[in-house]
Amino acid sequence: MIQTNCSLFFDPSVGNYLIEYRGPFLEEMAKIDYACGIPITEAFAVIAVNENDINRLLIDVPSIVYIDIRTMLVLQEISPSYVDNINNIKLNPYLDVSGRGVVVGIIDTGINYLNPEFMREDGTSRIITLWDQTISSNDFQDNYNMYMGKVFTNDQINLAIQASRNNEDPYAIVPSIDDVGHGTKVASIIGARGEDPDLQGVANGCDFVIVKLFQSTNFRQKILENNMTPPPVYNMSELFTAIEFLKNEFLRLNRPMVIYIGVGTTFGSHDGANLISRYILNLMNYGHLCIVIGTGNEGNAQGHVSGFIPGVNEISTQEFRISRELRNFSFSIWLQSPNRASINITSPTGESSGIIISQTGKVLTYNYVFTNTSVRISYFTPEHFTGNELINVEFTRIKPGIWRVDLIGYYIVSGRYDIWMPPSNTLPPGVEFLTPNPENTLLVPSTTMNMLSVAYLGVNNSITPTSGKGFNVNGFINPAIATTGVDILASDVNGNESTLSGASAASAIIAGACALLFEWGIIKGNDRSMSTIKIRSYLIYGSTRNPNFTYPNVDIGYGEFNLLGTFNFIARIFTNLFRESNEFNNSKIDKLKEFYKLPKKDGDKIE
Repeated sequence: MIQTNCSLFFDPSVGNYLIEYRGPFLEEMAKIDYACGIPITEAFAVIAVNENDINRLLIDVPSIVYIDIRTMLVLQEISPSYVDNINNIKLNPYLDVSGRGVVVGIIDTGINYLNPEFMREDGTSRIITLWDQTISSNDFQDNYNMYMGKVFTNDQINLAIQASRNNEDPYAIVPSIDDVGHGTKVASIIGARGEDPDLQGVANGCDFVIVKLFQSTNFRQKILENNMTPPPVYNMSELFTAIEFLKNEFLRLNRPMVIYIGVGTTFGSHDGANLISRYILNLMNYGHLCIVIGTGNEGNAQGHVSGFIPGVNEISTQEFRISRELRNFSFSIWLQSPNRASINITSPTGESSGIIISQTGKVLTYNYVFTNTSVRISYFTPEHFTGNELINVEFTRIKPGIWRVDLIGYYIVSGRYDIWMPPSNTLPPGVEFLTPNPENTLLVPSTTMNMLSVAYLGVNNSITPTSGKGFNVNGFINPAIATTGVDILASDVNGNESTLSGASAASAIIAGACALLFEWGIIKGNDRSMSTIKIRSYLIYGSTRNPNFTYPNVDIGYGEFNLLGTFNFIARIFTNLFRESNEFNNSKIDKLKEFYKLPKKDGDKIE
């Protein structure tokens, strides 16, 4: 089936998958009735299908080249009244930047569009479009081609605001509610107008495009089966389509855009080569577009371990603790190409699965007699996008105790491997590796190359152990920078003062700063070539570096965010550019130097 808003996309017993296709995908999908699918780009589509029907689907729809492994994403939560030097910049009369003319796209839990902080002085909304993926609707919107949810325009949001003022039901017009509150807090840190002066955001003049992500009913069901209250959890397929939606809005509006991504996952190769990272890397070829994401909160979660297999037929062992019985538990093992390994898993009772030999496409299930636990081991050799060997390990009814994983060298060059558990807030306390490695704990897709990945600092800009740590496993430098991320003042869904902590708060600050840079560079015409890579470089150049640390480092990348330092750097390098282009006159150069306390030189005069 190919209709949008197909009920299978919302079905807890069915998974939503991101797939790659070549050929007549739509025509083939139209001939089956047990799965739904719709193209998102010319190469990628989203399908909804029961896991037991995947092999059947691959036969019936041969245009499907690859089905991505389902990935569980989580939020990155753990004033901006004073953060770094943002207020100094906003008070600078010669820059006069508030993000005006810039659009910030936010992928998160939605927004309270009735909050005055997201309205202009005349009471109209600063939200240009709002895609709520959670709304089931039979209306097909030709302009957006979305397979689930509904898109609301600025006009519709304004009508809903007016209805609210007339004591009518605004949700009869725009039935979108931020029922988590995280997205509203993030948006307020980025760009609250300042109706409450204490809540004024970093880029209080920007506009918004909002995507409320659909919470995965299937992943929620799996967490409920573990007798846990599920946190908000999301599918990679919905994140992918959310980014594609924002890209299309960026092209339609023809305005500079900052994209803020509020979710991430522990699953993936952590080298920037997986599907979502490749897709985002391709988007960074667009000028006037900047993508920002936090590194997550898994730094001290003890959910990552790494090691080296010495040689062929030699063994490297890791142990992990299960604190109580879990209906569903999994982890992924990644071996850097061309390394390959066989696997043996031993239960707390000493019962062993036996050695399972590395083999392309092998899927094997072993049942432990004494614990009534089953484990399914799937080999992806090589994994489709990275070329690495991936061993996916999925347990059913896993019992408490210390479990052991033996990796036996099958083909060894460097022998490096990494194992990641699911995000810590989806597991009960005490599920952990016994010898964890806090490095390489960035959430995917913050591992994307050249992305503006943001770690966070604690009280008094101290390094905090919870922040996701670099680098990529292949040595690429992420995070790029770090900033304060604890108890950041924000507006809650009711418009009251609240706080937000974690990587999501820190990356919201940076997203707002990027909007300020875009206004200065693109809207005001000072540097029309700005992009993610260029802004990343500007922020790195301007960051504060402690002389006692070595840079880049795994905790804070190239240093602490310092927007004043960034404009200080820009003022220096643009002096020569202004001389060549004659865009700035001498008095403005002198005023910039006076503001930044830079020495004036005769050579600064434009001849």
